[in-house]
Amino acid sequence: MGMPGSKNVALHRRLVTLTKKAAEGDEAAMGKAQLLERHLELALQTSSKKEDDRVKVLSGAWLASEISSGRAGPFPDASGLLAGLGEFLTRPQERLAILGEDGKGSPAFWRVFGRTP
Repeated sequence: MGMPGSKNVALHRRLVTLTKKAAEGDEAAMGKAQLLERHLELALQTSSKKEDDRVKVLSGAWLASEISSGRAGPFPDASGLLAGLGEFLTRPQERLAILGEDGKGSPAFWRVFGRTP
């Protein structure tokens, strides 16, 4: 299970080391491994929530701009929403966060809208 960021990579390596020691009967290592594993799980949950919140904020900002300009309309599926967001978003990081690398929606976009691509 890899996570971006050198800190998490180092923590994952530490977890592997602790797990090996725990398998050899080191009870202190077992306790540390359990704590570190829980810490990494919480970090992943926090990261996912931040990604989801970013999708919600940017989607809401786009929709608000559409409403204020009188252009808002119904979106029968996610492709219409993605197309509108694709025109609205200009910052590369925001485009990646919403549209994903392939432009078909990031994992966070699909989590927020409750479907898979």
